[in-house]
Amino acid sequence: MSEARKIELEEEEDLQEVAVLDDASAEIVLRQLKQAEDQYERMSAWYKAQTQRLKDIRDRTRAWAEVCLRPYFDMVPTTGKKIRTYDMPGGTLKLSAQDPEYEVTDAEMVPWLKATAPEYVRIKEEAAWGEWKKDHKFTVTADGGIATEDGEIVPGVKATVRSDKFSIKCK
Repeated sequence: MSEARKIELEEEEDLQEVAVLDDASAEIVLRQLKQAEDQYERMSAWYKAQTQRLKDIRDRTRAWAEVCLRPYFDMVPTTGKKIRTYDMPGGTLKLSAQDPEYEVTDAEMVPWLKATAPEYVRIKEEAAWGEWKKDHKFTVTADGGIATEDGEIVPGVKATVRSDKFSIKCK
């Protein structure tokens, strides 16, 4: 059995359901939760730092390899026109022609398109549900629909009733 699995089993044994009957026993449960949350935060921060360190090493190595290999790539015979490649046993060197990057200003382009090619203008309609919900009183029907104060069923809205959410915040 792996060491990680042994630790998992030990932790499962430690976390047996207990009857909390007073503040003292509730405090014990909260301390255990706080300890687990603190350990998670410490380990999470450590793994994030290690992952970032390895990513930085990989990125620096990639940049170094590109600087070293690009002049060589320019000297060897390649195949392709828009995408030029050179295959080697250890990998493939590739140079791809890039299309230009475009910046479109709708405020300027839309009037021109309306006049010259209106089929390329999009009109997007969508419900402003959040605003409507703030401004109107309604109830959720037994089948999950929405009814206005007048009893009118609002089409296109389905409500899923959810149970209350219990949460704990450690100090």
